[in-house]
Amino acid sequence: MSSRMVPGALRRSAAAILVATCSLAAVACADDDARAVVAVGADSSTESVLLAEIYSQALSRTGTDTTVLTGLDTPTADLDAGRIAVLPARNGSLLDRWNPSAAARAPEDVLAAVNAALPQGLSVSDAADGTDLRPRLLVTEDFATRENLRTVAALTCPELTAGYTELPGLAPTAIGPDLVADCAFAATSHYPDTEALRNALRDGQIQVGIVNGPPTGENPADLITLDDEDYALRTQNILALHRTGIFDRRQTKKLNYVAGELTTEELIDLITQVESGAAPAIVARTWLDDHGL
Repeated sequence: MSSRMVPGALRRSAAAILVATCSLAAVACADDDARAVVAVGADSSTESVLLAEIYSQALSRTGTDTTVLTGLDTPTADLDAGRIAVLPARNGSLLDRWNPSAAARAPEDVLAAVNAALPQGLSVSDAADGTDLRPRLLVTEDFATRENLRTVAALTCPELTAGYTELPGLAPTAIGPDLVADCAFAATSHYPDTEALRNALRDGQIQVGIVNGPPTGENPADLITLDDEDYALRTQNILALHRTGIFDRRQTKKLNYVAGELTTEELIDLITQVESGAAPAIVARTWLDDHGL
């Protein structure tokens, strides 16, 4: 029977079986008629799931058979072991994982350091320089005025206490003593949400609030986000981490096209759509269509 005559449900079931048989990565199978399936992995964050859909569907538009596996507890280990073939990631987070003491902070330096630290068998796509997912540091307007403080680099961290929280949908960011270059806070505390963090700032419980990326909307009038033009915070740009040697030139270019089009504002909007109940696959498809990818 021709593959064009196989019902859609049966073809999806056959693809699932093929993926399992092929260890969930892009490998050749024994059946001469079977096509390799590229498994794109994601953790449980909306950011990761949405980006996995974008990269998966972008590759599928080159004629590649793909599948998306979400909710992975150890996606980087799954990639290293060949259980998946592609993983969306932040370049700064990868460097934090593989070489946390690296001095690199700015985009070009971080990408170079990531390439130098890559484990054998792994490669990365171009980084989406338009995606600035560095943590944002907040202070009250009164504190900023009193301390003449407008930039992250001007913080006197050892004299300050900080609080942090996670924004809905965004991948977590490690809040360690080296978050700000050469500036470790006296103490850090976790807060359950942004409102609790803002109240702690207003009440003087902490002097600096940290969120793991750009929040939606504008800050309340009494709070400001410190500028970080000098990259005191390590850059966090989106890229695709993948098994080495599995893609041809056309597939590689497609991954890099995604990097060339994706921006912070669009990504946050897409994440917000999914957080509001939209299906990640549909949101990803619409974005790819809108950008001619």
